[in-house]
Amino acid sequence: MRTNNTCLLIVDMQRYYVDETSDFYRYFERMVPGCMSYIATRCRETVIPNISRLLSFYRRFRLTIIFLRLCGIDPDRKDLHRFFRESWARGKQLGYSSVYPLADEPMAQILPEIAPQKGELVIDKTTFSAFTSTKLESILQRKKITTLVFAGLATSQCVETTARDASDRGFEVIHIEDAQADYTHEAHCASLYSSQAVCGGNVFRTESFLSMCANHVILRE
Repeated sequence: MRTNNTCLLIVDMQRYYVDETSDFYRYFERMVPGCMSYIATRCRETVIPNISRLLSFYRRFRLTIIFLRLCGIDPDRKDLHRFFRESWARGKQLGYSSVYPLADEPMAQILPEIAPQKGELVIDKTTFSAFTSTKLESILQRKKITTLVFAGLATSQCVETTARDASDRGFEVIHIEDAQADYTHEAHCASLYSSQAVCGGNVFRTESFLSMCANHVILRE
């Protein structure tokens, strides 16, 4: 692996996942009690600190960083994947009007602790996989990226689906285990095991990944 050909892909680290006042948080916590408090706690204690470390390294060596956001622009969420659109509709019936916030709503923003800096790309998607609903592949090809380093939410959903599609398109896949989270620990572990077995994803912890990168990084002129 050449570090300069990697892209740190931060998946859906948005406010609505961890803010207890968001309609998304309140709706899914009602549907599956404990699932949101688990993911929010893991994000605060583990995922956000480790993504911050990854960002510091990538920014220091001017490596490619891309943020993904799951959100739409249609008020009726017609542009979202069927699963998201149906969850939004069910939530609205129960009084949660913005389970999946629109792109211009505050809850759709990247968490401020790891907010994108000037020049860092933010891509909005409407499906589980970013390859399905965005121009991510052409962007990566233009930047000569060969390896995607995955962090973010949720491990078994948008992260794994995007990783599988990346593998099918010839990209090497690296998962940073302690920079991802799912709704349960079991789902998180099962997803990483599945990704490793099926699409050749390599699984690292933040510390070991950064140590490896430090030995391979080539400073850009």
